[in-house]
Amino acid sequence: MLKRTVLGALCVAALLVTGTAQAQENATLVLKSGERVTGQLVDLGGVGYTVRVNGQERQISQNDVAVIDFTGGTMSEADWAKFKGTSQIVLKSGQTIEGQLYDIGGTAPLKLTVKTSSGDRELSSSEVARIVIAKPENAVATSGTAAQPPAGGTAITVSAQQPWTPTGITVRKGQTLTFNTTGEIQLSPDANDKASSAGSTSGRYAQRSAMPRALAGALIGKIGNGQPFGIGNQTSIVAPANGQLFLGVNDDSFADNQGSFQVTISKQ
Repeated sequence: MLKRTVLGALCVAALLVTGTAQAQENATLVLKSGERVTGQLVDLGGVGYTVRVNGQERQISQNDVAVIDFTGGTMSEADWAKFKGTSQIVLKSGQTIEGQLYDIGGTAPLKLTVKTSSGDRELSSSEVARIVIAKPENAVATSGTAAQPPAGGTAITVSAQQPWTPTGITVRKGQTLTFNTTGEIQLSPDANDKASSAGSTSGRYAQRSAMPRALAGALIGKIGNGQPFGIGNQTSIVAPANGQLFLGVNDDSFADNQGSFQVTISKQ
């Protein structure tokens, strides 16, 4: 009798473990390249998003993801017309929340932690239709034409919530780099404290930023651990050194920032 009880308990425990392991939330990640990856969304960590596809886990860099869709649908021209270039969470109710996905927890439904201008907010994945981060290369543009980066360009999302974003692009000193930058960021809880890639729209500075003499919020760069340099709304610069290119936002506080720049980089 005791053996049957123990065996039964072990079987129930095994079923519970198996059920938990398989209880991740289904989602479709639309990459900036246009590729669609459908599977179970497991985690968001230092390696990026972890997605289980046909039983195999795949890691996808945050910089490669344009849209996370929990409905299995695709965005229409009308949907893209509502996208302002900064990360937003679209609820199934139709409400849109301006903010960035910060963490993923739980199983099914997932617990999504979103950073907004008013602080962290927790949402259930069952409430969310999609998270729109950037426009993929093959997205429907509001003009009716596909949005295409320059030939051979690399698309990077530069978050306003971190000082530096690695591009994975290695450059050599003297090489010409071409930039195509879109998007707008918010530099504090004040909805009017915004910046384009050229910097703060109000003309303010951040005294403890990487480049205190450049406008707060401006797009900046550095090569490896070298000195930062301004990019702003320039379309091209000459690389000052050899190494990996990093892009950043010129600010001295990042936790309360919102949004991102979408930067397409080409080397000549």
